[in-house]
Amino acid sequence: MTRLSWRDIFVDGAILEGIPLAQQWPHTLGGRLRLIGASAFGDLFFERPDGSVEKLDVLEGGVRKISSSFQEFGSLMNNPTWQAESLLTEGVALLLERGVHREDAQFFAFAPHPVLANKILWDRVMPMDAVVWHSICAQLLDRPA
Repeated sequence: MTRLSWRDIFVDGAILEGIPLAQQWPHTLGGRLRLIGASAFGDLFFERPDGSVEKLDVLEGGVRKISSSFQEFGSLMNNPTWQAESLLTEGVALLLERGVHREDAQFFAFAPHPVLANKILWDRVMPMDAVVWHSICAQLLDRPA
């Protein structure tokens, strides 16, 4: 399997600064948050004022708590099992082996989106600008409560 770097599996929040990703999700994301970064597929990880870390899932929709603290989140980020489940590292390796690469402010995007295909189609992945991918995902998954 391809050896992955941090850049391969995670996009630092500083790179995404100024890109209106959270604004694409008005029904799903609310309140104060600090963007930590994103998976290579666009899942956003952000810190709340109480220090907890949450994840916006762009493939299935919704937000869920990942950890009670930023320190705990850091530990998870260094856990290979958690990386495989939460950052889809095997998928990233497969794409890189197939020659599919992305720029810093891009995510790996599925066409069609998995919610339309009812599964992840690894042979239908392309790099896409972060805001475009989030706009597509939000159109499909951002619903009023």
